[in-house]
Amino acid sequence: MAINEKINKYQSILSMFSDNNERYKFLIDLARKAQPFPEEFRLDNFKVKGCMSKVWLVPKLEEGVVKYFSDSDAMIVKGTVTLISDIYSGSTAQEIVDNDKNLMEELDLGNILSMNRRSGAYNMLSMVKEHAKLFI
Repeated sequence: MAINEKINKYQSILSMFSDNNERYKFLIDLARKAQPFPEEFRLDNFKVKGCMSKVWLVPKLEEGVVKYFSDSDAMIVKGTVTLISDIYSGSTAQEIVDNDKNLMEELDLGNILSMNRRSGAYNMLSMVKEHAKLFI
């Protein structure tokens, strides 16, 4: 599934919820269902800087597409980084770099997340793009 298709999928899901508490529950549910994070990836160079929580975002190039592995020590943040990882995983590095959608606006994350978490989400998104550039 392409990046924009995944964004549309999450837009549809998030629009079903009537308030931010339900959206938080969705993010927490994503965190609970996330793939186990390999311990060997808990390195400082994979940490997302500027996050209040500990967040790791690891890129891996496999068969021409980038896959992201992620984790956090806070459930809402883990759900957020899981969502971001899912959206961009499976795309080529060029597709990730070229995609100009603003997830904060597209998914209304700016209204869902607190100011500190919002800042962390921006840093996660920046890191996704920076990692992708390394594979081009």
